[in-house]
Amino acid sequence: MPAKNLVTTGAAARELGISAATLTRWVKSGKVAPAETTAGGHFRWHMASLRRQVAYSRDPDADTLAEDIASVVHDANRRWQIVTGDPWPSPLWEDAPDRQADGVISTVRAALADLEMTARQAHERWLAAMTADGWQLGRVKDEDAKTHPDLVGWDELPDSEQRKSMLLVAITRALRP
Repeated sequence: MPAKNLVTTGAAARELGISAATLTRWVKSGKVAPAETTAGGHFRWHMASLRRQVAYSRDPDADTLAEDIASVVHDANRRWQIVTGDPWPSPLWEDAPDRQADGVISTVRAALADLEMTARQAHERWLAAMTADGWQLGRVKDEDAKTHPDLVGWDELPDSEQRKSMLLVAITRALRP
């Protein structure tokens, strides 16, 4: 296939209306495959083929919805952190570590499956996942040391953090079909 028919991951993602990070996660999970991978590890896409892969290999009512809502939740969470003065705000969705993005997607899927999920349950789910991944309570949020100040039960969680969990649940409910 001539290279002039291929587009970058960023261009392909914009054409699909998703983030480049989402498209890259789809490659890692095997949902789609690029037309080629450069020597530098960058994906190149043939848009007609990519559209067919998306149409035939995914359930848009489940996967796309959960990822789309997760990106909104993540961005709202990030803005919440900035507005409330969190010294360690999350990165943009496109730059979020897979661990973080996958965690938000997983929580959104759970909230879509259980429309009665409470903010407390969402926090407890996050707490269990982080603990299982080796994170521990710490004074600062540190990806390398795997410490986080919010690794506490709901009742010990600061009010602003409880309201952040409420935001996740409210956004998920507002955006569900």
